Amino acid sequence: MDAWWEILLVFLFSTIKFFFGGVPLALGYNFSHLESIFVTSAGGFTGVAIFVSASDKLIAFFKKRAALKRLNNPNLPVKKKFTRTNRIIIGVKRRFGLWGFAMIVPFLIPIPLGCFLAVRYFDNKIQIMSALFVSVMFWAVVGAFLYKPLFDAIRYYIL
Repeated sequence: MDAWWEILLVFLFSTIKFFFGGVPLALGYNFSHLESIFVTSAGGFTGVAIFVSASDKLIAFFKKRAALKRLNNPNLPVKKKFTRTNRIIIGVKRRFGLWGFAMIVPFLIPIPLGCFLAVRYFDNKIQIMSALFVSVMFWAVVGAFLYKPLFDAIRYYIL
């Protein structure tokens, strides 16, 4: 029965924070390479599907809220803020495109934020989901084969 809780926890953790969350957790619970890849990628796929579809609604909500704010305050100046983060995101978008951005998401950015930014800056949701699915699968395999020797060495020297 404990194995089901471990699988569920790894699955849920992989929907939010993938490479530095779900993959090490799976290997910490002594999942094999294939179990780790299967459970973490299934969690990542589920997170991508949920958050890509929810991002449209969130973006529509923010646009509606901004329009109502401008309607209530017509003298409010419309200014776009160019922050350092916005410049980095636009630079990645221009330089690497959707596939480059998708390869960064499971590794560095939490999946909900990465899906929101992908939907915000790219148009085709099918391509977004395809790129993110490939990226999740790639990082699940890489993570399983990178973390496993590290965890084995830690267990050997500590225990």
